[in-house]
Amino acid sequence: MRRFGMDVALWYFVPAVFLGAYVLLFAQPSTAVGPHILLVTLPFLVLVTLRLLLQRLTSRAFLRNVLITMPMTLLFGLLLTYYVLVLVGLKSWGGVVAWNVIPTFFAQTAVLTDALAIPKWVLPLTAAAVPAALFGLCWHYLKRFDWAGDVAPRIPASIIAVGTVAVAAIASLELHEFSFGRWTSSSEPLSLTFYPPQAALDLEGYSVNPVTASHLDQLEDAARADYRPAEGPKKNLVLIVVDALRPDHLGVYGYSRPTTPNLTRIVGQHSSQIVRGMHSTCADTICALFSMFSSRFPNQFSFRPFTLHEALRRNGYRIHMLLSGDHTYFHSLKGFYGQVDSFYDGTQAKGYFINDDALLVDHLGSLPDWDQTPVMFQFHLMSSHILRKSDDTPGPYQPARRYALRNSHEIGPGSDPIPTAVNFYDNGVVRADAIINELLALLLRKGYLQNTLVVITADHGESLGEHGLFTHANSVREEVLNIPLILIPFGYTTAANSPERAYPGQVDIAPTLFGELGLPRPGTWIGHDLNSVPSLPLNYFEEHAFAGLIDRRDATHAWKYWIDRNTGVDHVFDLSVDPHEYLDVRDAIPAGLLTQLRELNRTETSSGLPIR
Repeated sequence: MRRFGMDVALWYFVPAVFLGAYVLLFAQPSTAVGPHILLVTLPFLVLVTLRLLLQRLTSRAFLRNVLITMPMTLLFGLLLTYYVLVLVGLKSWGGVVAWNVIPTFFAQTAVLTDALAIPKWVLPLTAAAVPAALFGLCWHYLKRFDWAGDVAPRIPASIIAVGTVAVAAIASLELHEFSFGRWTSSSEPLSLTFYPPQAALDLEGYSVNPVTASHLDQLEDAARADYRPAEGPKKNLVLIVVDALRPDHLGVYGYSRPTTPNLTRIVGQHSSQIVRGMHSTCADTICALFSMFSSRFPNQFSFRPFTLHEALRRNGYRIHMLLSGDHTYFHSLKGFYGQVDSFYDGTQAKGYFINDDALLVDHLGSLPDWDQTPVMFQFHLMSSHILRKSDDTPGPYQPARRYALRNSHEIGPGSDPIPTAVNFYDNGVVRADAIINELLALLLRKGYLQNTLVVITADHGESLGEHGLFTHANSVREEVLNIPLILIPFGYTTAANSPERAYPGQVDIAPTLFGELGLPRPGTWIGHDLNSVPSLPLNYFEEHAFAGLIDRRDATHAWKYWIDRNTGVDHVFDLSVDPHEYLDVRDAIPAGLLTQLRELNRTETSSGLPIR
């Protein structure tokens, strides 16, 4: 009995540790514990039954140990791997990993090892050594602590047979129930992985409210029915989204380092617009792209948004997507873009790292010349991302160190950026500038820039040690929300002369592009064309537990309010005098203003209705 008890203790130890982290560290509901324990009990019962059967069916101890050790190793390995993936997902984007995202983790293993400066030989060695070590541990454990040899001879064969049938029946019934997503509502992790709620849309941890979304979907469908495309010739659109690009690290925005020599030259050769103060609505890619292309704040997301891509198709545009990184499997982002004429991302590239922007240049070179049909190109660059491919040659700024593994913890005011992190990031910006130059040169040679609006922006920013934070998707600080927006007319002279706007939002990007292209905007877009009307007085943002707004109604103050919904602690900053959020003035502003900011944020969070 002691040996069997040891089996039970060892089998449930890892799930217990995982569930402790799942519930206590990541604030998942405790209702997930019971169903998950039940699910991990099924393979345990199968192993117990198999051990008793093999003890009866074969007298060869070596063969018996091999036949038991192999499934035990496999089950332990799968369980450990799955738990790691779930915790990485919860840490990275606040959600349980979905089954269709799991291939992305393994597809990007080489990228991760490269990003973390792990030698290439470590990966295959680890892939071989870990299963071998686990097999060895299980083998020696069974040889020393096996209880089946003493128990099986005492149990009649008929009882073992009946028990085997019973375990098979129980396992079949429970798996049948599991296949219907029985425990999804309890937030049991395996159920969320394989059967996420059908009424939910997971955007990198942000779930769309099905009640609000249902009403908004009706409005989106009505907008589709009312939409009338523009007539006459149309300009082309080239949209370049650079992942994690900060405007304050671009030479074209006045950065002290010449990180963007090509972009600075190109902007100077055309009647370009450099929009300052642009803010993302989220600090992660998927949520930000949803907001950019649907012109809606997070709490206004729906299942069927009338997006920029769809509106362009209605106006006769061909759409070509060239995207570094994984836009196919990662939260099924490919499906969001809808029907396109061509789609190419890092999962299709052969001979490249998945996040290597050189693959975009290579693929663009294989496309035909322009045939006079209006076209949109969307590029997504990863050169400034923490997981970009390692530089083939050292960048101009040294010493440079990746900061993916640095401890990222909000410490409030203070904590300047880390020089080695800044150098690494700036080298990535230099690389992005070179890639943009190559892409535009190719497009020019192929005739696509004859009458074209080129737009350069970002999904979100990046933290480089400010406030103790690194990377993104971990706060709503200015470093992760402030993004660039540059509009460059090729082959025509723009009449637009965008006045300086105070803190425009990502929801304004699509309406501004359509205004410049001369296309009618869908009726459900809430952003404003920055060249014709003032931007929204309130700009909302959200990232996991953090949610807030920028209030620009007072011309002398730009109040930034945000709250941590896990702790209930809120903050107020005056960006007009404190752009880096060093001084929290929550307790210094009039009580009436604080109450008003809280109510404005609560109203947006609960209803999804913007203040226009």
